[in-house]
Amino acid sequence: MVYAKPVALLAATFSIGMGAASADCPADPVLVRMAHVEDNRFAVAVSAPGSQGPIDISWREAEGTRDGQADFLSDVVFERSDGALVAAEYAGYGTWQLPGAGDSDGDALWDGYRYTLTADHDRAVWNIGKEEIAYRFDDGFYFVLQSVLAVSYGWGDCQFDVRMDLPDGWQAVTPWAEAGEHAFAVSGLNSLIRNLIVLGPNLEPQTLALDGLDVVIISEGVFDEARPAFAEVLRRSLAAYTEIFGGVPMERYLVAFGEDDMNDGGAFAESFGQRLPAPFREHERLMWARSLAHESLHAWIGIAISRNPDAELQWFTEGGTDYLTMKTLYRTELVDANDVIFMIEGQIRRFLLGRIQSGPVSLAEAGENKQENRTLVYGGGALFHLLLDARMTELHGGGSYEAALRSLYEADDRRYSQARMLAALDARSDGAASEILAMLNGPFDPFGLLAEVDTTGLATAAFGPDEILVRFAAQGCAGSRDAACMPDFLSR
Repeated sequence: MVYAKPVALLAATFSIGMGAASADCPADPVLVRMAHVEDNRFAVAVSAPGSQGPIDISWREAEGTRDGQADFLSDVVFERSDGALVAAEYAGYGTWQLPGAGDSDGDALWDGYRYTLTADHDRAVWNIGKEEIAYRFDDGFYFVLQSVLAVSYGWGDCQFDVRMDLPDGWQAVTPWAEAGEHAFAVSGLNSLIRNLIVLGPNLEPQTLALDGLDVVIISEGVFDEARPAFAEVLRRSLAAYTEIFGGVPMERYLVAFGEDDMNDGGAFAESFGQRLPAPFREHERLMWARSLAHESLHAWIGIAISRNPDAELQWFTEGGTDYLTMKTLYRTELVDANDVIFMIEGQIRRFLLGRIQSGPVSLAEAGENKQENRTLVYGGGALFHLLLDARMTELHGGGSYEAALRSLYEADDRRYSQARMLAALDARSDGAASEILAMLNGPFDPFGLLAEVDTTGLATAAFGPDEILVRFAAQGCAGSRDAACMPDFLSR
């Protein structure tokens, strides 16, 4: 999916949990009110005296809509600082402004705005996934706020007072600190809009207390019996990630599970949403567990360790998350050695098919259109991390790859360009990081790639780019599925 405008890529613009209010903030705090009116309608009002300029949602087009998420916002009205109520002018792509932008009236100050939100998003087909937008959550509503809450993108460092007016028996389940009944104190615009919330009755959230992190789990009723399985994957994988990185990037994390036709998920600042088929089937554990562990790992790789600029390190954060997820699921005994073979075969296949589909573009260039180049971004990034892990383990021993990731997380500035990321990894890998990336970005040579993978203690074979076979060939083995033959960098 192509973003319509760069401002939609908020994760690259704002950092999590900013501190005191900035001098640019119109109020301390900005007041956000959201009231359930009836059926699927909500009244949204924002008070921010002395503000100026447009308000935006993170806009995407969708089948079944005329104008993406903008279809679901109506009657947008500004309250100017002179007290006048003025109907907003819609500028397209999810942007509203005072009429006459650029002249004296359009540049006038305003004190707030209000609009009606109609939560009918299920009528649209969101090819990025409904968990990235909004949907009905049993008798309640699931919202990713950047899709439904219009804000000024100049409020990056502001503090927010969020208040919900809900019917009796309803709950507001959020990743934020509570400041009263249905009231929340939110620090920073990223934490406000780059998160999901669920509003409704009979939600029954469950809190999983880990070391320094409270994980709040909520699911649609069809998954009630599956909650223990979800919680166990989260407990083991998050504990492993905390050990790898030496800490947690937040104190509270919200996880929501909703029903859909396929397994996928969306990661946000302090929350993520996963969709998966119902009824829950145990044999699908590898599929949903991999998605669940992948999205939760983004709290460290992708959110804490972030991309700047956004596009050129999509391969590192997405592919790296895929690779470390695979390794963590195996080391925490959530999957077996055969599952590891299946996942490595998939990573190689993705890269080879991605090179064919995307043409002669680098991994960084592929990230400029991540959805169109998805197989190359994920497959190439995963192979980079696999080869780097193998090389660093050979050079410096077990755990050296994880130590390198931890050093990225512990840096004072965790926003990385590709050049800065490679420099940091080259210093710990004797230049291997740049060497591996150059090979992946170089002339398309499938059998040369497989020969490189074979140097890691794996044995590969191929019959075309779509038929890949991987076996373990370390510890004196000629090629086996046996975990005893697994190379050291992958083994438990």
